[in-house]
Amino acid sequence: MSVIKHSDQRVALFIDTQNLYHSAKNLYNAKVNFGAVLQESIAKRKLIRAIAYVITTEAGDETQFFEALTKIGIETKTKDLQVFYGGSKKADWDVGMAVDAIRLAPKVDTIILATGDGDFVPLVTFLKEHFGVQVEVISFGRSSSGKLRETCEDFIDMCEQPEKFLIGHRPRRQARAKQSKTGAKPAKHIEEFSDEALGIFTPEEK
Repeated sequence: MSVIKHSDQRVALFIDTQNLYHSAKNLYNAKVNFGAVLQESIAKRKLIRAIAYVITTEAGDETQFFEALTKIGIETKTKDLQVFYGGSKKADWDVGMAVDAIRLAPKVDTIILATGDGDFVPLVTFLKEHFGVQVEVISFGRSSSGKLRETCEDFIDMCEQPEKFLIGHRPRRQARAKQSKTGAKPAKHIEEFSDEALGIFTPEEK
């Protein structure tokens, strides 16, 4: 579906930090450039709110990450990591993100979800049917729910231009060429923030 994105539209962006993080790591072994996600999804429209959902850790190392997001105009909402008996961990913001989107829907023309999680399909349908807002999604297409792509009114596939949305991404062909020329293994990308600092954990830790 082709949608109109005019400059007078009021938009709100909700970022599923964990989903984007794991997609970027699994697909490209790189980190997400959230500034690029913000710029591309807003598309020169009127930004009302941009919120990223992150889990805080006991170490508190995520402070720098929060500050970096704030500097580019993205608010952060945090939730403490739940550690259960036996060492299992849970980090989930899905309900909170959905509630915020519903709460802000009457105040905007467009809701943008930065996630590929199919669990948000009912939210997309609800926002469209009950509030009449335009619902768009931006995520990595290769790890996104097909149903989510079908349900939203516009989908930005970050896999089409991964170098634009990633930090530390090096195309495989370029990496192999450098390795062949120097005889050394290609250097890993620079980690601006550790996994703990991002408040993000692998699926088995949730």
